[in-house]
Amino acid sequence: MPVVRPEDRLQLEKEIRQAQVICLVYSVEEPLTFERISSYWLPYVRSLGANIPVVLVGNKIDMRPGTSSESNGSMGELEQLVLPLMNDFKEVETCVECSAKTLVNIPEVFYFAQKSVLYPTSPLYDSREQDLKKECKLAFERIFRLSDLNKDGLLDDEELNLFQEKCFGRALTTLEIAGVKELVIQGTDEGTKNNQLTMAGFLYLHKLFIQKGRLETAWNVLRRFGYDDGLALREDFVHPNFVVPKGMAVELSPAGYQFLAELFAKFDRDGDGALAWEELEELFATTEGNPWIKQGFPETSVTNEHGFLTLQGFLAQWSMSTALDHTVTLKYLAYLGYPGEPREALRLVKGKGKITGGRDRSKRDVFCCLVLGAIGCGKTALLRSLLNKAHSTAYVPGRKPSYAVNSVDIGGLEKYLVMVEHSPHNGQDLEFLRDELAMDAFDVICLVYDSADPNSFAYITALKDRYGEQLARLPVVVVGTKSDLDRASQVKWLSATNRF
Repeated sequence: MPVVRPEDRLQLEKEIRQAQVICLVYSVEEPLTFERISSYWLPYVRSLGANIPVVLVGNKIDMRPGTSSESNGSMGELEQLVLPLMNDFKEVETCVECSAKTLVNIPEVFYFAQKSVLYPTSPLYDSREQDLKKECKLAFERIFRLSDLNKDGLLDDEELNLFQEKCFGRALTTLEIAGVKELVIQGTDEGTKNNQLTMAGFLYLHKLFIQKGRLETAWNVLRRFGYDDGLALREDFVHPNFVVPKGMAVELSPAGYQFLAELFAKFDRDGDGALAWEELEELFATTEGNPWIKQGFPETSVTNEHGFLTLQGFLAQWSMSTALDHTVTLKYLAYLGYPGEPREALRLVKGKGKITGGRDRSKRDVFCCLVLGAIGCGKTALLRSLLNKAHSTAYVPGRKPSYAVNSVDIGGLEKYLVMVEHSPHNGQDLEFLRDELAMDAFDVICLVYDSADPNSFAYITALKDRYGEQLARLPVVVVGTKSDLDRASQVKWLSATNRF
């Protein structure tokens, strides 16, 4: 290959950076051209920072001594020649020999070039280690967990068939399933257990597909489970478009609640009606982790006497997540393997509980309450009472919002109440009250004061003076706490109209 002329270098570099695949051509009758592939061209492409698959093309096989124009020589010799180079340069996908003059193997050149773009090897397989790359292995482990519908750590014949239908649109015959298992048994001692496929066997099977050049099989599986070419979950998969019109709220649909209840049951291995920490960690193994930690979980939820999350608390947590930020729920439904379009697990409901018209509020299942009050007035104790949790005598002022969610009975109907507590630690803490979009998340405001402390009630009066217009947009409930310590009579309304 000739040296690139200086006047052509900028154009060449531009073309390389724009390319999706590069075919590096050498002459099989001139060994020096092959040597220049590794000594010049591959290092040159790599120096440009271009992460582009490369196909090596050995041209002029019709000129090779002792070789007919209909043959490309010994595949064993070609493999022996190319394999060391592929070990050093992972961007090299494959090598094919051809004759541009006689058109031998020319369709194969274009086939492998196209295949290297559609089904690249480099994100999946480390040819030097002869093993799946870490990101690829993690992706297939997640896929295995999602395909393990009964969560017993194994894939039985029915689960294998459902996986096959999901990825390839057809079921396997009994003979084909037996053949798959036999292939795994021959390759690894840990691939099966009780005549079912283990995670090790599942990983081995896909590694075998890749090693045998069946990259399209591995990529079809990955893409069907939402992965892009970089082995990250696609943006449209975890964040599907879900438009919420103004004045509407988002809740879980009956299908969403059913999926989550069934998921809970699958991971409640001991059948005690609660998820222990190990069970909950396993449930979130296919996700980024527990999404509720930043809200103070498990203090936000209903737990049993051992501190384990009950089904009531589990469904309440998802109700709160959906009400506060439905995009989190959509993302986790995708992570957790919702069987279908995740948007089907949500529903739009009318009304955010404004005083001006809330006729459709009875059709809603989740309501959000903003809790405000002076420091130490008992807001946290009020939230804990919603969860039937004992009052804590150790008081630690909170500098972040606190949350609590539980189901409540309203006229024989089960609804969910989300309480969000904000504490006033500086003058800016409550400025969000002026944010109309932020306040649209709430249906009612609860103003809390300590009935044993006159200064506590004065704080509510000052709050009305400063944010009266904003508070008037929602129904307001004034709650006096610590009535057992009440030593002062307080006025129970703040205006002549008896309401904000």
